[in-house]
Amino acid sequence: MTQAFFFLLLVSLVASTLSKEFNFCPRAIDEVCPVKEKRNECCSSKECRFGEMCCSEPCGNVCRVKSDTPLGFPAKEDSNCKVGEIKKKWYQKVWSKITKWG
Repeated sequence: MTQAFFFLLLVSLVASTLSKEFNFCPRAIDEVCPVKEKRNECCSSKECRFGEMCCSEPCGNVCRVKSDTPLGFPAKEDSNCKVGEIKKKWYQKVWSKITKWG
């Protein structure tokens, strides 16, 4: 009798764990990008491994393990997104020089 009870308890625990939806990005590792150049590891969650999703972080898009709480931001699927180094536009370079002086 006790073996059947523990078996049912184990099955229900596993079922409840597997049914939980993990569809959120975890909190970003850095609040501000510590490196000069940004780099995209992914542009869509389809480019990430199973159990991961493409998340937007200060240094670019990265594949992160899914979370059950919405602490981070998913990457916007954009046709202009390219994997690799993100080149700054001319006005972004000007703005970074202005803010460096101020």
